[in-house]
Amino acid sequence: MDSNSSPPLGSTKKRISPPISWGLTNKDSFKTIKVILLGQPGVGKSALAVRFATRRFIGEYDCTTERIYRVDNHLGSSWEIADPPGYPPTSAEPKLRWADAIVLVYSVTDRVSFDETSRLRFLVSHARRGRKVPPVVLLVGNKADLSCSPGERMVSALEGQKRAEEIEAHAFHEISVRESVDQVMVIFMNILRLLAELPGSPGYSAGPFRLRACTDGTINTLRRPSPLPPSRRFSISARGNLL
Repeated sequence: MDSNSSPPLGSTKKRISPPISWGLTNKDSFKTIKVILLGQPGVGKSALAVRFATRRFIGEYDCTTERIYRVDNHLGSSWEIADPPGYPPTSAEPKLRWADAIVLVYSVTDRVSFDETSRLRFLVSHARRGRKVPPVVLLVGNKADLSCSPGERMVSALEGQKRAEEIEAHAFHEISVRESVDQVMVIFMNILRLLAELPGSPGYSAGPFRLRACTDGTINTLRRPSPLPPSRRFSISARGNLL
């Protein structure tokens, strides 16, 4: 791993892949939003990050490898997305404090992964302490496309909404990373909006707002999200440097 790579989230024995970067412009020209994805292996964290970065769906990943995805000039910002392998130990605390946004991901077809989000709330609560601007927290239920098959859905959308309230998440989304890139984009657009409206943040506005999450992954707010940017080309550097 090169000198520009982020430190590992867990034990140094875990395999760490080099940062993966997409983009064609100088990353210093854009504000960098730091996001960490938490959840059990197989819920679709890596697929979510890659879908956001490339608009492509890739379903198979090595769940034992930690990855950092760096995306430049996307939705008007640069992004660093930490994707730790499965449930992180308490040594992940520095990375949780590093993050501007924490996204807890579960599968609507896996009750165990949903239960894990309740345990993760304690790590999230600890990460919020002592910060002038706490991270925004989103709860995301993935694999909604499989819920139409008889016997596949194990977690209802209503349960997801209640869990989001219990863990004091800022938003709840139920999506299909496989079927809809637009639903994925809405999550990251919502992160930008929530960060701008946090007390203490540079873009904070004191006006109240209401947030509603829909089961199709869309968000209904008082302000409509900005339209998606036109598609663009991506390049990959094996060392994690922008090309």
